[in-house]
Amino acid sequence: METKTRSVRVILAIIILLLSTSVILSTNYFSSSPNPAVGQPETPLPVLLIHGYRSTHTVWDEWVDQLGNYGIEARAVTFEDDPTNAVNEDECGSAQDHAAQLNQLVRNFKEESGSDKINIVTHSKGGLDARLYLANNPLSEDVANLIMIATPNEGSPLADRYYQSDDCKPAVYDLRTTSSVLRAEKNEHTAYYTIAGDWISVYYWWWEDINCPNPSNWFDLEGWNFLAFQYNGRIEITGPDDGIVPVNSVEEPGEFASLGRTNNCHTNMFTEQEFDKALAILLE
Repeated sequence: METKTRSVRVILAIIILLLSTSVILSTNYFSSSPNPAVGQPETPLPVLLIHGYRSTHTVWDEWVDQLGNYGIEARAVTFEDDPTNAVNEDECGSAQDHAAQLNQLVRNFKEESGSDKINIVTHSKGGLDARLYLANNPLSEDVANLIMIATPNEGSPLADRYYQSDDCKPAVYDLRTTSSVLRAEKNEHTAYYTIAGDWISVYYWWWEDINCPNPSNWFDLEGWNFLAFQYNGRIEITGPDDGIVPVNSVEEPGEFASLGRTNNCHTNMFTEQEFDKALAILLE
């Protein structure tokens, strides 16, 4: 009986260890605090971080901390709701509305940081918001560099297929391959860069993909549903993709300068790999 009890305790201990390790892998993107780069400018430009569709400013929490380690002031935006409608503006607002809010957000950030110029880093639809903002202000020299991570610059075929049933409106309309936002003109005073995800699964034991981790909260139903959507997306999309956006849509060859690709899925494009690629520009 005593031997049986000990065996049960050992098994339980192993299960707890595996679950704990899973949570760490799912949430800790950066292995350690980086050391400032040799030769970096004394005062790097401040960085405005813009999240994407069905997302909030919290996705940038680790980036804000890491950029601070390099002496870079960073702020993640939150888009304000419009009291005249029921849209969740922050997560599901249109690129047009977000671009309009960016006029004030950029102005405020410049004033509070004391800088004449800033850099912008975006994820997913946040890149379309920023592109439209820059197109609406063609004479502005406020933004030195725009780095777009996993942005559907040519749209997503999944949005074409599922937009009618998607409740994150009007944002989903901007993700369609026919969206007028995709034709926004470039601002000649800003350099445009991309980082794309070419998702390749690497499994931890047998049940979790390191490059597309499970939600850290086991009861996060929306997170599990979106994870399943990405797995379905990688089957439906032709060619390399991140489960939501094809690589060619992000990079739009001939339009933007590519900073490279990582092997992560769409919702896992905030890791040290993407950070290091962006940092090369942010420290210039």
